[in-house]
Amino acid sequence: GRFKIKILKAVGIGTNSLKAGTTGKAYKGTLKATGGKKPYTWSLVSGSLPTGLTLNSSTGAITGVPTQLGTFDLTFRVSDSVGARVQSLLPLTIN
Repeated sequence: GRFKIKILKAVGIGTNSLKAGTTGKAYKGTLKATGGKKPYTWSLVSGSLPTGLTLNSSTGAITGVPTQLGTFDLTFRVSDSVGARVQSLLPLTIN
C-alpha cells in the first residue's frame, strides 16, 4: 500500500500585536494562529487580562468592555489538535 503523509506546518501565532483599547468602550481583538492542525485552543499562560475582557479559547477573540487602565503583559498559548503548541508575549494597553 501507499502511505500518504501530510506535512503540517508547525503551529504559530500570526498576531504580532494587540490594538490598544479604551476604558468603558467595547473592545475586540483577535489572536490568529497559523499552520498546525485545527481546531486550535487558546489560553492565557501568564499575566491577566484587564478587568472586563475575556478570551474565547476556541476562536482567540478577546472581547468585552475594559474597566482597567494600564499596559498588561500577556503571554498567550495556542495548541493545535495534535498537541503542538507555541506561546507569544503580546502586551495590551488600555487607555
